[in-house]
Amino acid sequence: MVATRGSRLKRIFFDRLFQRSYWTWRKHPAIIVPTMLGTGLSAIGQSIITFAAIVVLSSFAVQNILFDFLVTIRNQGLIQALQSPGYAPTIIPTAVIGVAILAVALILGGGFVYSAEYATYLEAWTKDSATFRSIIDNGSRTWKKMAWTLLLNTIITWGPLAAGLILLLQTLPTTAVTPQGLATFVASSYAFIFLAGTSLFLALFTLYTYAAVVVDNVSGIKAIRQSFHVASHNLPLTFTYAVVRVIFQLLSILITVFAGFVGLPLTAFATAILSLLLTPVLHSTKTMIYYHAGPAVTEMPFTLTDPIGNDLFRRLPRAAWVKTRTGLAEIAQFLASSRNLPFHAASVLALTVGILLGQFVSNNGFIRFYLDELLYQPGQLNPLLTQVIPPALGVDLFLHNWLVSIAAALAGIGFAFPSFQVILFNGFILGLITPLIPDLTMLLAILAPHGIIEIPAFVLAGSVGLKLGYASILTRARPGPGSREYLSLTLRQAVYIVIGLAPLFLIAGLIEADLTPFIARMFGWS
Repeated sequence: MVATRGSRLKRIFFDRLFQRSYWTWRKHPAIIVPTMLGTGLSAIGQSIITFAAIVVLSSFAVQNILFDFLVTIRNQGLIQALQSPGYAPTIIPTAVIGVAILAVALILGGGFVYSAEYATYLEAWTKDSATFRSIIDNGSRTWKKMAWTLLLNTIITWGPLAAGLILLLQTLPTTAVTPQGLATFVASSYAFIFLAGTSLFLALFTLYTYAAVVVDNVSGIKAIRQSFHVASHNLPLTFTYAVVRVIFQLLSILITVFAGFVGLPLTAFATAILSLLLTPVLHSTKTMIYYHAGPAVTEMPFTLTDPIGNDLFRRLPRAAWVKTRTGLAEIAQFLASSRNLPFHAASVLALTVGILLGQFVSNNGFIRFYLDELLYQPGQLNPLLTQVIPPALGVDLFLHNWLVSIAAALAGIGFAFPSFQVILFNGFILGLITPLIPDLTMLLAILAPHGIIEIPAFVLAGSVGLKLGYASILTRARPGPGSREYLSLTLRQAVYIVIGLAPLFLIAGLIEADLTPFIARMFGWS
């Protein structure tokens, strides 16, 4: 089957596969969980970067050179600051170690997440089933093959683009522009366009690489070869999928940009739609295109009972509310169990340490004096509050903070540290800005109205993330059915808790956009 997959051009209807993918997503909501784990994987990468940044800033604050470092960046640029002997011995080793850890984490974590994702799509279609336990099992089954394939596929597909970008950056005109230098830059620009086009061309033919790993149990070059084979023998269908995906991406960008001009921030809304709806449906469709390319596989019968549009606006909101109520009940059970107190304490500790570190860096780095030089005015509200329609801003804040909470909770599967770091970093930002506010009354006025809901919700997301991390550590330390079952149950709990947090973040977002500015002005903010 592997050798002949895609060798026979069959009539496969893209619209039928796409519609089946949507209804499979509706029937088995658990297939969205791997995408949420992908959000957690992004948070793992960000936690590594933010941890390195906190280490550097704290080190400079201890040495009393943070203010000079910021001034050097402002006056001479980041490159010049990195070359300075006063800063390079701290920044360069931290950056090198951080990049190495980041690459390893994204490759290994990507192997697990992609294995869970594509195998779960296949299972939902062929077995009409998708459970939290199967997600864990699917991710564990082929993660090594998927990680190796992910590494090779990334190098082969996007290597030309990276080479072109490096070439372009090396030939950027300096302050002294010469005819020879300008000619070199123009030539490198053409080379960049060619290499970028090469990467896009390769991306079309490597479209099915990850699906090949779970469908045909191949990896590395064999998976990439299989993807080329299927794409080349089903080129119209492959091109249709690529065009549909690009159209969805462009529509999302255009709607977001246009809405921004009229005071409707929709960035977080577009991100939520792409992450929680379009990505699972499109990736499921792609997997099924590859699966049905096998000559022995016939397209499953499917009858459309209700248009997708009707379902989106009528039944989907009710289904979402049912899941939200389940999430609220899960939150109550999670808070009521004394076994979860250590995770709550650790999450509160992460926030507290972050606040203290942020205040230390702010006070010892003379951040206020640095911002004074940039004409920052303490006690002045964000101008965005007067440029955006408040309810729309509230919804955007809600979705942004909710997506961050999803990342904080699901990142815990990376052995707990990422969830701890996400909460710590948010505390760090809070601690960084508190010394800049003139007095405690003004601080409480700008923070308390929405923060009394938002901050505990973040801490709760971090708490369940730490529990998920504990479950993943237990699975590695004591492999067996019991540990894996505990991990799957904790993953289910984490997913439902972040779903249940949505109403809390919605209330906090609306308060932050509508009520907080009014209260802040009463206590001295302008």
